[in-house]
Amino acid sequence: MCSHFEDRYNGGEGMMRFRLLAVMFIAATAACSNADLYTISGHGPGGPDRTSFAGTVCTPLASGDVFPVKIIYAIQGGQNVPRDFVSVVVDSLNQPPTLPGLKFELIAFHTVATGLQGSFVDASGLQAAAIRYNAYQESGPVSLRSALRLAKTFLSGDMVTTCKATVARTRYVVFLIMLSEDLSCSYPVYNPGIDPRCNALLPDQQACSVCELQKVSGDIKALSDIYGAGQVDVQPVYVVTTSNPLASAQAAAIALGGGTSVVATTPNNFQSTFQALNYTSLQRALVLKRVIAFNRSAISRGGQLLVDTDGDGLPDQDEIALGTDPTNPDTDGDGISDGVEVRMGMDPLHPDVVNGCSPFIDSDGDRLNDCEERVLGTDPCQSDTDADGVNDLVEFLSNTNPVVPEGLSDSDRDGHINLDELVAHTDANSADLSYYTERGYQYTIQDATPTADGRPCYDIRADNISLVSTLARKNQPLPDIPKGTNDIYLYLQFGRPDDPRSLGISSLRVQQVQFTPPNTKKPAGTIPIASDDFILGN
Repeated sequence: MCSHFEDRYNGGEGMMRFRLLAVMFIAATAACSNADLYTISGHGPGGPDRTSFAGTVCTPLASGDVFPVKIIYAIQGGQNVPRDFVSVVVDSLNQPPTLPGLKFELIAFHTVATGLQGSFVDASGLQAAAIRYNAYQESGPVSLRSALRLAKTFLSGDMVTTCKATVARTRYVVFLIMLSEDLSCSYPVYNPGIDPRCNALLPDQQACSVCELQKVSGDIKALSDIYGAGQVDVQPVYVVTTSNPLASAQAAAIALGGGTSVVATTPNNFQSTFQALNYTSLQRALVLKRVIAFNRSAISRGGQLLVDTDGDGLPDQDEIALGTDPTNPDTDGDGISDGVEVRMGMDPLHPDVVNGCSPFIDSDGDRLNDCEERVLGTDPCQSDTDADGVNDLVEFLSNTNPVVPEGLSDSDRDGHINLDELVAHTDANSADLSYYTERGYQYTIQDATPTADGRPCYDIRADNISLVSTLARKNQPLPDIPKGTNDIYLYLQFGRPDDPRSLGISSLRVQQVQFTPPNTKKPAGTIPIASDDFILGN
């Protein structure tokens, strides 16, 4: 088991010792399974106006809507496809797999390929498209290539229009269901654009078609790198009616280009084969990359701890000076918080209209609504726009730039990079070394026993989280929030162990702690946490 360092320091000598130990720690843990995990521990005393969290958390199960699986069925139809097999296909499509997170697209093809629906749909939408496949009629030379090219168009369109963070967690599979050989190289008039290197292999029809189909299938597989998709596969399903060496060779070429192997079946066994295809979600290990505690009711600025009752990024004292309401995050009611408006040069006392967004939607679950993200220039469907491991809301409220990675910046030149200050909840724009030592949040993370299904788990602590004395505030239609209430966010950032800048996935717990000076807090003591306390976002 690989555990993380703990040390305390105060003053210049302690700082030098801390830096030396940090270098030793990085070197010593380079081989750990969770070596990307950021940890600060024990750099300041606690106090009666502080709180702590502790517990065991595990990486999320890669399933459900958060880890989508998008399936394209490209099925040969029309001339020479037996009607009894068409009936078997329709029956199969009417009984699709029911795993959570599955979406479907249906293509029918013969000489040309036709999309039978306009987007990825759920099982009921697939069943409606099955009726159109049943009526599909076309004759002429068969082109597997046309189906693959249309599938590539559908996939790339979905990847462009879907949140990048979601695409990174999505498994895409093209199931090409074929009964006969591709004749594209024999009839190029039907399929222009065959790769010149493959065309040069003519008159060898098999060599040309194998070359072309492997290339087109490989082009689909390459979408994973182009758009950052979690996984893209092309799976040929060869329904064998008679011995056909050319079709067998072409199916093998498609599988090779698509990163799979051929699934061979017969018309009689097709329905059971269809049900047994691999519909599982993206099976790629995640690890805990970062833990961030953040008291939204408190602002660290210039070595001072300031009260921000409504959590809009403006201290109460600034709101009083501006004439905005320190107990209402959106004084003018236009859906854009006072803090966002002030930062972006807008007037928080007069409503603004932001077109093309809804202030009632938070697509990525980062607690900035989509209109606020549009104003800030962040990605409304990716909670960590710059992929530096820190949520957009935390960066905005901490007055750093959420669209520029903070891993190498030290805005105040105090020896602590901005990323470290964000995690410690100190001011990245002020050289506040003594404040960092006294008030910086502390973290300890150690490997724990994995889950029964092999997912990594961690024992984590977050300490020295400062509490402030807030004002009472309205919370209609719910009861008023009493004074002294601190809204504390605890983020867990998960990602791939071999990718320090992976988009990953964020998990959030919100805890209210009521503080009454000088030393009363509720809940008292260390607040327990567990995986089930957190809500997955994007």
